[in-house]
Amino acid sequence: MRTNGVVFLVAELRDRAYEHVTSELKRLGMTTLAPSHGAILITLYREKALSLKDLALHINKKKSSTTELVDKLIQLGYVEKTVSPDDLRVKQVRLTQKSLSHKADFKALSEQVNARLFKGFSEAEQQSLVALLAKSLANY
Repeated sequence: MRTNGVVFLVAELRDRAYEHVTSELKRLGMTTLAPSHGAILITLYREKALSLKDLALHINKKKSSTTELVDKLIQLGYVEKTVSPDDLRVKQVRLTQKSLSHKADFKALSEQVNARLFKGFSEAEQQSLVALLAKSLANY
């Protein structure tokens, strides 16, 4: 098996997964959302509220890119910024009722994407793939 095409394969996988998620978001009636918005929402479903800095770390994006995505989600009514109860200087991003009403949709979509990605993989293969991709990513 050739190994010099791995970046192409990873890019192709990303493109196909994004295309699939985009079509599913449209099917669910969330035509204004992009897959990168889903990463923020899923993180906030788990973490409840995060500063922009912490949110950027969780989704592995630059703070400026995260701010842009959050601003769009605010505009669409999915998240809001509030003052941190621990530090009044810090703004936190948290979910609105609109995004909470779609929690089950996002959970199902996330499970569907993972099931499709790992179809035919053993548990050990799944763990290996994740570990190896994380190790490769750390090289950059």
